[in-house]
Amino acid sequence: MDCRNARAKVRIERIKANGGEHTQKEWLQLLEASTRCAVCNRAWDEIPLRPDGRYRHTWTKGHKIPILHGGTNKIGNIQAECYQCNFTKNAGKLKRDHLLTIDHQEKIKRKNDMAIKQERVSRRFSFILKSGVEVFPVLVKDSMTNNIAFRVTPGGTGSNLNINQDQVDEEAMVLRVLSHNYSVRCSSLDGKTTGLYKNGARSVEKVILAA
Repeated sequence: MDCRNARAKVRIERIKANGGEHTQKEWLQLLEASTRCAVCNRAWDEIPLRPDGRYRHTWTKGHKIPILHGGTNKIGNIQAECYQCNFTKNAGKLKRDHLLTIDHQEKIKRKNDMAIKQERVSRRFSFILKSGVEVFPVLVKDSMTNNIAFRVTPGGTGSNLNINQDQVDEEAMVLRVLSHNYSVRCSSLDGKTTGLYKNGARSVEKVILAA
């Protein structure tokens, strides 16, 4: 994780911990009434444009009592500041253990996401692709009905349209794929390789049956 993303995560955590909130309407009303930076008192047109051309305005949203020092996110603690004053505020030095905690949390999340994917994998058989990757039949959630099932098709592996695919349970999937040469939606365990595969397809080297 780079430092910028880490700082953003820490800031969000601090805002939640300090409490308070305001609406976009409240902020726009405050901004409309603010003709100068609340910190340096320069008018907005006296402040150089930002070096990054993606930002058109010289003003930013700031906190009277910084979030670092316990300031809330209520509108009473919000003020319009020029970007130069805002950016020179000390946002707080990130401690190494805090960064490690964030990285650890992300690793756990990735591991949990992978576990969820693998729970949806059938181990009854797998395809070894000619690239050497092993793929397994995988349960897929229908975005319209929320039904979770294996997707098979009697056509070739190019039949990617959902209207050409049947949604079946594991027993029906195994029967159709192994006995009737259906294609089935598959995925590698790392999720990097997905697609419709069937025995005898040009991309498939062999089928491995579970012991």
